[in-house]
Amino acid sequence: MRRLGLLLTLLVCCNSFYAQERTQDFNFNWKFTLVEDTKTPTNLPLDDTKWRDVRLPHDWSVEASFSEDLDGATGYLPGGVGIYQKHFDTPADAESKNVFVLFDGVYNNATFWLNGKLLGENPYGYSPTYFDLTEVLKTDGTKNILTVHVDHSRYVDSRWYTGSGIYRHVKLITVDKLHIPIWGTFVTTPEVSAEVATVQIQTKIKNGYGKNQNVTLITKIIDNQGKTVTLKEKETKIGSGKEIEVLQRLQVANPKLWDTEHPNLYKVITNVSVKGKVIDTYTTPFGIRSLLFDKDKGFFLNGKPTYVKGVCLHHDAGLVGAAVPKGVWERRLQILKEGGVNAIRTSHNPFSEEFLDLCDEMGFLVQNEIFDEMDNPKDKQHNMNEKSVQYITRGYTEHFQKWGESDLKRTMLRDRNHPSVFQWSIGNEIEWTYEAIST
Repeated sequence: MRRLGLLLTLLVCCNSFYAQERTQDFNFNWKFTLVEDTKTPTNLPLDDTKWRDVRLPHDWSVEASFSEDLDGATGYLPGGVGIYQKHFDTPADAESKNVFVLFDGVYNNATFWLNGKLLGENPYGYSPTYFDLTEVLKTDGTKNILTVHVDHSRYVDSRWYTGSGIYRHVKLITVDKLHIPIWGTFVTTPEVSAEVATVQIQTKIKNGYGKNQNVTLITKIIDNQGKTVTLKEKETKIGSGKEIEVLQRLQVANPKLWDTEHPNLYKVITNVSVKGKVIDTYTTPFGIRSLLFDKDKGFFLNGKPTYVKGVCLHHDAGLVGAAVPKGVWERRLQILKEGGVNAIRTSHNPFSEEFLDLCDEMGFLVQNEIFDEMDNPKDKQHNMNEKSVQYITRGYTEHFQKWGESDLKRTMLRDRNHPSVFQWSIGNEIEWTYEAIST
Protein backbone atom coordinates (compact mmCIF):
# COMPACT_ATOMS: atom_id res chain seq x y z
CA MET A 1 0.00 0.00 0.00
CA ARG A 2 2.85 2.37 0.80
CA ARG A 3 4.36 1.73 -2.65
CA LEU A 4 0.98 2.30 -4.30
CA GLY A 5 0.52 5.55 -2.38
CA LEU A 6 3.98 6.75 -3.38
CA LEU A 7 3.32 5.87 -7.02
CA LEU A 8 0.01 7.75 -7.02
CA THR A 9 1.72 10.77 -5.42
CA LEU A 10 4.43 10.76 -8.09
CA LEU A 11 1.84 10.47 -10.87
CA VAL A 12 -0.15 13.40 -9.47
CA CYS A 13 2.98 15.53 -9.14
CA CYS A 14 4.16 14.66 -12.64
CA ASN A 15 0.75 15.34 -14.20
CA SER A 16 0.56 18.66 -12.37
CA PHE A 17 4.05 19.57 -13.59
CA TYR A 18 3.40 18.78 -17.23
CA ALA A 19 -0.02 20.43 -17.15
CA GLN A 20 1.57 23.71 -16.16
CA GLU A 21 4.79 23.52 -18.20
CA ARG A 22 4.81 25.87 -21.18
CA THR A 23 8.53 26.68 -21.55
CA GLN A 24 11.29 24.26 -22.56
CA ASP A 25 15.05 24.87 -22.40
CA PHE A 26 16.10 24.88 -26.06
CA ASN A 27 19.85 25.37 -25.55
CA PHE A 28 20.99 21.78 -26.05
CA ASN A 29 22.04 19.75 -29.11
CA TRP A 30 22.78 22.45 -31.66
CA LYS A 31 25.11 22.08 -34.65
CA PHE A 32 27.43 24.92 -35.66
CA THR A 33 29.84 25.87 -38.42
CA LEU A 34 31.70 28.94 -39.63
CA VAL A 35 31.48 29.78 -43.34
CA GLU A 36 33.71 31.83 -45.61
CA ASP A 37 31.19 34.10 -47.34
CA THR A 38 28.18 36.24 -46.44
CA LYS A 39 25.75 34.73 -48.96
CA THR A 40 22.39 33.77 -47.52
CA PRO A 41 22.19 29.96 -47.64
CA THR A 42 19.77 28.23 -50.01
CA ASN A 43 18.42 24.70 -50.34
CA LEU A 44 17.70 24.59 -46.63
CA PRO A 45 18.02 22.83 -44.28
CA LEU A 46 21.75 22.20 -44.72
CA ASP A 47 23.77 19.02 -44.31
CA ASP A 48 25.30 19.45 -40.84
CA THR A 49 26.77 15.98 -40.31
CA LYS A 50 30.31 17.39 -40.11
CA TRP A 51 29.46 20.47 -38.03
CA ARG A 52 30.48 20.99 -34.42
CA ASP A 53 28.17 20.13 -31.55
CA VAL A 54 27.53 23.18 -29.35
CA ARG A 55 25.42 24.03 -26.36
CA LEU A 56 23.97 27.50 -26.19
CA PRO A 57 24.61 30.22 -25.18
CA HIS A 58 27.60 30.32 -27.54
CA ASP A 59 30.05 33.07 -28.52
CA TRP A 60 32.35 31.99 -31.36
CA SER A 61 34.55 35.13 -31.38
CA VAL A 62 36.02 34.52 -27.94
CA GLU A 63 37.16 31.05 -29.09
CA ALA A 64 39.59 32.65 -31.56
CA SER A 65 43.09 33.98 -30.94
CA PHE A 66 43.79 37.67 -30.43
CA SER A 67 45.47 39.34 -33.39
CA GLU A 68 47.06 42.75 -33.90
CA ASP A 69 45.83 42.54 -37.49
CA LEU A 70 42.28 42.94 -36.18
CA ASP A 71 40.80 46.02 -34.54
CA GLY A 72 41.14 47.17 -30.95
CA ALA A 73 37.65 48.68 -30.93
CA THR A 74 36.18 45.19 -30.57
CA GLY A 75 38.94 43.52 -28.61
CA TYR A 76 41.29 42.29 -31.38
CA LEU A 77 38.99 39.32 -32.01
CA PRO A 78 37.25 38.37 -35.27
CA GLY A 79 33.62 38.33 -36.26
CA GLY A 80 32.66 36.27 -39.27
CA VAL A 81 29.60 34.35 -40.43
CA GLY A 82 28.21 31.34 -38.59
CA ILE A 83 25.30 28.96 -39.10
CA TYR A 84 23.45 27.00 -36.40
CA GLN A 85 20.99 24.15 -36.81
CA LYS A 86 18.89 22.19 -34.33
CA HIS A 87 16.99 18.95 -34.99
CA PHE A 88 13.94 18.35 -32.80
CA ASP A 89 10.65 16.49 -32.62
CA THR A 90 7.35 18.25 -33.10
CA PRO A 91 6.34 18.97 -29.49
CA ALA A 92 2.56 19.15 -29.85
CA ASP A 93 -0.50 18.67 -32.01
CA ALA A 94 -0.84 21.79 -34.16
CA GLU A 95 -4.64 21.51 -34.09
CA SER A 96 -4.79 22.38 -30.39
CA LYS A 97 -1.43 23.98 -29.64
CA ASN A 98 0.73 26.90 -30.74
CA VAL A 99 4.52 26.53 -30.65
CA PHE A 100 6.96 29.44 -30.52
CA VAL A 101 10.74 29.77 -30.36
CA LEU A 102 12.12 32.68 -28.33
CA PHE A 103 15.68 33.99 -28.79
CA ASP A 104 16.90 36.32 -26.05
CA GLY A 105 19.75 37.65 -28.20
CA VAL A 106 21.69 36.74 -31.37
CA TYR A 107 24.67 38.83 -32.46
CA ASN A 108 23.88 39.87 -35.16
CA ASN A 109 22.10 40.23 -38.52
CA ALA A 110 20.35 36.95 -37.86
CA THR A 111 18.00 35.14 -40.25
CA PHE A 112 15.81 32.22 -39.15
CA TRP A 113 14.24 29.26 -41.00
CA LEU A 114 12.29 26.19 -39.95
CA ASN A 115 12.37 23.22 -42.31
CA GLY A 116 13.60 25.53 -45.05
CA LYS A 117 10.77 28.05 -44.66
CA LEU A 118 11.80 31.60 -43.77
CA LEU A 119 10.56 32.69 -40.33
CA GLY A 120 12.08 36.16 -40.30
CA GLU A 121 15.15 38.12 -39.35
CA ASN A 122 16.49 40.31 -36.57
CA PRO A 123 19.45 42.59 -37.38
CA TYR A 124 19.93 44.04 -33.87
CA GLY A 125 22.17 41.85 -31.76
CA TYR A 126 20.68 42.84 -28.40
CA SER A 127 16.90 42.66 -28.79
CA PRO A 128 14.83 39.55 -28.04
CA THR A 129 12.69 38.08 -30.79
CA TYR A 130 10.34 35.14 -31.27
CA PHE A 131 8.61 33.27 -34.07
CA ASP A 132 5.46 31.17 -34.40
CA LEU A 133 6.48 27.71 -35.63
CA THR A 134 3.04 26.11 -35.56
CA GLU A 135 2.21 26.03 -39.26
CA VAL A 136 5.68 24.85 -40.33
CA LEU A 137 6.19 21.95 -37.91
CA LYS A 138 6.48 18.44 -39.34
CA THR A 139 3.41 16.22 -39.01
CA ASP A 140 4.88 13.00 -40.43
CA GLY A 141 7.01 12.07 -37.41
CA THR A 142 10.32 13.19 -38.90
CA LYS A 143 12.63 15.70 -37.23
CA ASN A 144 12.22 19.46 -37.63
CA ILE A 145 15.35 21.47 -38.43
CA LEU A 146 15.71 25.05 -37.20
CA THR A 147 18.40 27.03 -39.06
CA VAL A 148 19.93 30.33 -37.91
CA HIS A 149 22.33 32.30 -40.15
CA VAL A 150 24.39 34.92 -38.27
CA ASP A 151 26.29 37.53 -40.29
CA HIS A 152 28.83 39.34 -38.10
CA SER A 153 31.26 39.96 -40.97
CA ARG A 154 31.15 43.67 -40.10
CA TYR A 155 33.15 42.83 -37.02
CA VAL A 156 34.11 46.42 -36.03
CA ASP A 157 30.47 47.49 -35.81
CA SER A 158 30.84 48.69 -32.22
CA ARG A 159 33.26 50.40 -29.82
CA TRP A 160 33.54 47.47 -27.41
CA TYR A 161 33.61 43.69 -27.57
CA THR A 162 30.26 42.36 -28.79
CA GLY A 163 30.76 38.64 -29.27
CA SER A 164 29.23 36.64 -32.11
CA GLY A 165 26.49 34.04 -32.34
CA ILE A 166 23.50 32.83 -30.36
CA TYR A 167 25.02 34.13 -27.15
CA ARG A 168 21.87 34.20 -25.00
CA HIS A 169 19.29 31.59 -24.03
CA VAL A 170 16.73 30.07 -26.39
CA LYS A 171 13.33 28.73 -25.26
CA LEU A 172 10.64 26.66 -26.93
CA ILE A 173 7.17 27.72 -25.79
CA THR A 174 4.14 25.44 -26.27
CA VAL A 175 0.69 26.74 -25.38
CA ASP A 176 -2.97 26.01 -26.00
CA LYS A 177 -4.53 27.95 -28.87
CA LEU A 178 -6.31 29.88 -26.13
CA HIS A 179 -3.41 31.39 -24.21
CA ILE A 180 -1.58 34.35 -22.72
CA PRO A 181 0.89 35.58 -25.38
CA ILE A 182 4.62 35.94 -24.80
CA TRP A 183 5.20 39.04 -22.60
CA GLY A 184 1.42 39.20 -22.26
CA THR A 185 1.21 40.51 -18.67
CA PHE A 186 1.97 43.97 -17.31
CA VAL A 187 2.21 44.32 -13.52
CA THR A 188 2.41 47.72 -11.81
CA THR A 189 2.04 48.94 -8.21
CA PRO A 190 0.29 52.32 -8.48
CA GLU A 191 -0.42 52.63 -4.73
CA VAL A 192 2.11 51.52 -2.13
CA SER A 193 2.24 51.96 1.63
CA ALA A 194 3.46 49.93 4.58
CA GLU A 195 -0.13 48.85 5.30
CA VAL A 196 -1.43 47.96 1.84
CA ALA A 197 -0.39 47.94 -1.80
CA THR A 198 -2.50 47.95 -4.94
CA VAL A 199 -1.21 45.64 -7.65
CA GLN A 200 -2.59 46.31 -11.11
CA ILE A 201 -2.36 43.47 -13.63
CA GLN A 202 -3.10 43.83 -17.33
CA THR A 203 -3.37 40.41 -18.96
CA LYS A 204 -3.69 39.70 -22.67
CA ILE A 205 -5.53 36.56 -23.76
CA LYS A 206 -5.52 35.31 -27.35
CA ASN A 207 -8.11 32.94 -28.81
CA GLY A 208 -6.76 30.97 -31.77
CA TYR A 209 -9.77 28.69 -32.03
CA GLY A 210 -12.45 28.91 -34.70
CA LYS A 211 -15.19 29.67 -32.18
CA ASN A 212 -15.82 32.05 -29.30
CA GLN A 213 -14.57 31.06 -25.85
CA ASN A 214 -15.97 31.70 -22.37
CA VAL A 215 -12.97 32.08 -20.08
CA THR A 216 -12.31 32.41 -16.38
CA LEU A 217 -9.15 34.36 -15.60
CA ILE A 218 -7.85 33.33 -12.18
CA THR A 219 -5.10 35.59 -10.86
CA LYS A 220 -3.30 35.07 -7.58
CA ILE A 221 -0.28 36.68 -5.94
CA ILE A 222 2.14 34.55 -3.95
CA ASP A 223 4.97 35.77 -1.73
CA ASN A 224 8.57 34.56 -1.62
CA GLN A 225 7.54 31.76 0.77
CA GLY A 226 5.05 30.37 -1.75
CA LYS A 227 2.04 31.59 0.23
CA THR A 228 -0.98 32.95 -1.63
CA VAL A 229 -1.67 36.46 -0.30
CA THR A 230 -4.59 37.43 -2.56
CA LEU A 231 -6.67 36.03 -5.41
CA LYS A 232 -9.24 37.29 -7.90
CA GLU A 233 -11.30 35.70 -10.67
CA LYS A 234 -12.94 37.30 -13.68
CA GLU A 235 -15.29 35.83 -16.29
CA THR A 236 -14.89 37.05 -19.86
CA LYS A 237 -15.67 36.12 -23.46
CA ILE A 238 -13.21 36.14 -26.36
CA GLY A 239 -14.24 36.05 -29.98
CA SER A 240 -12.69 33.66 -32.47
CA GLY A 241 -9.26 34.87 -33.61
CA LYS A 242 -9.38 37.81 -31.21
CA GLU A 243 -7.06 39.10 -28.50
CA ILE A 244 -8.36 40.97 -25.46
CA GLU A 245 -6.80 42.61 -22.42
CA VAL A 246 -8.23 42.10 -18.93
CA LEU A 247 -7.53 44.62 -16.16
CA GLN A 248 -7.52 43.45 -12.54
CA ARG A 249 -6.60 45.22 -9.29
CA LEU A 250 -5.63 43.22 -6.23
CA GLN A 251 -4.81 44.38 -2.70
CA VAL A 252 -1.81 43.05 -0.77
CA ALA A 253 -1.93 43.70 2.97
CA ASN A 254 1.30 44.48 4.83
CA PRO A 255 3.40 44.14 1.69
CA LYS A 256 7.06 43.21 1.77
CA LEU A 257 8.55 46.05 -0.27
CA TRP A 258 11.32 45.65 -2.82
CA ASP A 259 14.40 47.82 -2.37
CA THR A 260 18.15 47.54 -2.82
CA GLU A 261 18.69 46.26 0.73
CA HIS A 262 15.66 43.97 0.93
CA PRO A 263 14.81 42.77 -2.61
CA ASN A 264 11.55 41.07 -1.71
CA LEU A 265 9.86 39.44 -4.68
CA TYR A 266 6.33 38.25 -5.39
CA LYS A 267 4.84 36.29 -8.28
CA VAL A 268 1.61 36.74 -10.17
CA ILE A 269 0.27 33.33 -11.19
CA THR A 270 -2.29 33.76 -13.96
CA ASN A 271 -4.49 30.82 -14.96
CA VAL A 272 -6.72 30.72 -18.02
CA SER A 273 -9.57 28.30 -17.30
CA VAL A 274 -12.39 26.97 -19.50
CA LYS A 275 -15.23 24.97 -17.89
CA GLY A 276 -13.17 24.47 -14.77
CA LYS A 277 -10.07 23.21 -16.58
CA VAL A 278 -6.85 25.25 -16.47
CA ILE A 279 -5.44 25.33 -19.99
CA ASP A 280 -2.68 27.93 -19.60
CA THR A 281 -0.59 29.19 -16.69
CA TYR A 282 1.63 32.27 -16.87
CA THR A 283 4.03 33.31 -14.10
CA THR A 284 5.18 36.92 -13.67
CA PRO A 285 7.78 37.74 -10.99
CA PHE A 286 7.53 41.32 -9.71
CA GLY A 287 8.31 43.55 -6.76
CA ILE A 288 6.17 46.01 -4.83
CA ARG A 289 7.88 49.41 -4.77
CA SER A 290 7.24 53.09 -5.44
CA LEU A 291 9.51 55.46 -7.36
CA LEU A 292 9.60 59.24 -7.11
CA PHE A 293 11.95 61.66 -8.84
CA ASP A 294 11.92 65.21 -7.48
CA LYS A 295 13.93 67.93 -9.21
CA ASP A 296 14.79 69.58 -5.90
CA LYS A 297 15.00 66.67 -3.46
CA GLY A 298 16.25 63.81 -5.62
CA PHE A 299 15.19 60.18 -5.94
CA PHE A 300 12.90 58.39 -3.48
CA LEU A 301 12.50 54.61 -3.34
CA ASN A 302 9.43 53.60 -1.29
CA GLY A 303 9.32 57.14 0.08
CA LYS A 304 12.91 56.96 1.32
CA PRO A 305 15.56 59.34 -0.13
CA THR A 306 18.01 57.09 -1.97
CA TYR A 307 21.38 57.83 -3.52
CA VAL A 308 21.86 56.03 -6.83
CA LYS A 309 25.42 54.71 -6.53
CA GLY A 310 25.87 53.12 -9.89
CA VAL A 311 28.35 51.81 -12.44
CA CYS A 312 28.24 51.29 -16.19
CA LEU A 313 28.70 47.71 -17.36
CA HIS A 314 29.00 46.12 -20.78
CA HIS A 315 27.28 42.84 -21.50
CA ASP A 316 30.42 40.67 -21.76
CA ALA A 317 32.68 39.31 -19.02
CA GLY A 318 36.21 39.78 -20.29
CA LEU A 319 37.87 36.56 -21.40
CA VAL A 320 34.60 34.69 -20.77
CA GLY A 321 33.16 36.50 -23.79
CA ALA A 322 29.56 37.55 -24.36
CA ALA A 323 27.89 34.22 -23.48
CA VAL A 324 28.23 34.95 -19.77
CA PRO A 325 27.32 32.11 -17.37
CA LYS A 326 24.91 33.07 -14.62
CA GLY A 327 27.46 32.26 -11.93
CA VAL A 328 29.93 34.78 -13.38
CA TRP A 329 27.32 37.52 -13.21
CA GLU A 330 26.41 36.53 -9.65
CA ARG A 331 30.03 36.82 -8.56
CA ARG A 332 30.56 40.17 -10.29
CA LEU A 333 27.37 41.64 -8.90
CA GLN A 334 28.14 40.41 -5.39
CA ILE A 335 31.56 42.11 -5.50
CA LEU A 336 29.91 45.34 -6.67
CA LYS A 337 27.29 45.05 -3.92
CA GLU A 338 30.01 44.63 -1.29
CA GLY A 339 31.70 47.76 -2.66
CA GLY A 340 28.59 49.85 -2.10
CA VAL A 341 27.10 49.79 -5.60
CA ASN A 342 23.31 49.70 -5.84
CA ALA A 343 22.67 50.53 -9.52
CA ILE A 344 23.73 49.39 -13.00
CA ARG A 345 23.55 51.17 -16.32
CA THR A 346 23.40 48.67 -19.20
CA SER A 347 25.98 50.24 -21.47
CA HIS A 348 24.87 50.72 -24.18
CA ASN A 349 22.17 48.26 -25.04
CA PRO A 350 19.65 45.86 -23.50
CA PHE A 351 21.18 43.03 -21.46
CA SER A 352 19.87 39.50 -21.09
CA GLU A 353 16.69 38.55 -19.24
CA GLU A 354 18.86 36.44 -16.93
CA PHE A 355 20.90 39.49 -15.93
CA LEU A 356 17.77 41.44 -14.98
CA ASP A 357 16.49 38.45 -12.99
CA LEU A 358 19.69 38.60 -10.93
CA CYS A 359 19.33 42.35 -10.39
CA ASP A 360 15.77 41.74 -9.15
CA GLU A 361 16.98 39.04 -6.76
CA MET A 362 20.13 40.81 -5.52
CA GLY A 363 18.73 44.33 -5.18
CA PHE A 364 20.18 46.48 -7.96
CA LEU A 365 18.48 49.38 -9.67
CA VAL A 366 18.88 49.24 -13.46
CA GLN A 367 18.95 52.00 -16.03
CA ASN A 368 17.92 50.01 -19.09
CA GLU A 369 19.63 51.48 -22.15
CA ILE A 370 18.39 50.62 -25.65
CA PHE A 371 20.73 51.98 -28.37
CA ASP A 372 24.23 53.27 -28.93
CA GLU A 373 23.71 54.26 -32.57
CA MET A 374 20.56 55.48 -34.26
CA ASP A 375 20.89 57.23 -37.64
CA ASN A 376 24.43 58.63 -37.54
CA PRO A 377 27.34 56.15 -37.29
CA LYS A 378 30.00 56.67 -34.65
CA ASP A 379 33.65 56.20 -35.53
CA LYS A 380 34.50 52.92 -33.85
CA GLN A 381 38.23 53.19 -34.51
CA HIS A 382 38.77 56.76 -33.33
CA ASN A 383 35.91 57.12 -30.81
CA MET A 384 34.44 60.24 -32.42
CA ASN A 385 32.12 61.13 -35.27
CA GLU A 386 32.75 58.87 -38.25
CA LYS A 387 35.55 60.02 -40.54
CA SER A 388 35.41 57.35 -43.23
CA VAL A 389 33.09 54.67 -44.56
CA GLN A 390 34.31 51.07 -44.26
CA TYR A 391 32.43 47.79 -44.67
CA ILE A 392 33.74 46.33 -41.41
CA THR A 393 32.42 49.27 -39.34
CA ARG A 394 28.87 49.24 -40.75
CA GLY A 395 26.49 48.85 -37.81
CA TYR A 396 22.93 49.30 -36.59
CA THR A 397 22.49 52.71 -38.24
CA GLU A 398 21.70 50.89 -41.49
CA HIS A 399 18.70 49.25 -39.81
CA PHE A 400 17.48 51.84 -37.31
CA GLN A 401 14.75 53.47 -39.39
CA LYS A 402 13.16 50.11 -40.23
CA TRP A 403 13.80 48.22 -36.99
CA GLY A 404 14.26 50.79 -34.21
CA GLU A 405 10.63 50.95 -33.07
CA SER A 406 10.24 47.17 -33.10
CA ASP A 407 13.49 46.58 -31.17
CA LEU A 408 12.45 49.18 -28.59
CA LYS A 409 8.97 47.70 -28.11
CA ARG A 410 10.11 44.09 -27.86
CA THR A 411 12.75 44.99 -25.28
CA MET A 412 10.34 47.03 -23.16
CA LEU A 413 7.67 44.33 -23.28
CA ARG A 414 10.20 41.77 -22.07
CA ASP A 415 11.65 43.98 -19.30
CA ARG A 416 8.76 46.08 -18.01
CA ASN A 417 7.84 43.83 -15.07
CA HIS A 418 11.32 43.77 -13.52
CA PRO A 419 11.34 45.77 -10.25
CA SER A 420 15.04 46.47 -10.79
CA VAL A 421 14.31 48.57 -13.90
CA PHE A 422 13.73 52.07 -12.59
CA GLN A 423 14.82 54.14 -15.61
CA TRP A 424 14.85 53.75 -19.38
CA SER A 425 17.59 55.27 -21.54
CA ILE A 426 16.72 55.61 -25.21
CA GLY A 427 20.37 55.87 -26.18
CA ASN A 428 23.98 56.65 -25.46
CA GLU A 429 25.62 59.95 -26.49
CA ILE A 430 22.67 60.93 -28.65
CA GLU A 431 24.38 64.22 -29.56
CA TRP A 432 26.51 62.04 -31.87
CA THR A 433 23.43 60.47 -33.33
CA TYR A 434 22.11 63.74 -34.73
CA GLU A 435 25.15 65.92 -35.22
CA ALA A 436 23.31 68.78 -36.89
CA ILE A 437 21.05 69.22 -33.84
CA SER A 438 23.94 69.30 -31.35
CA THR A 439 25.86 71.91 -33.35
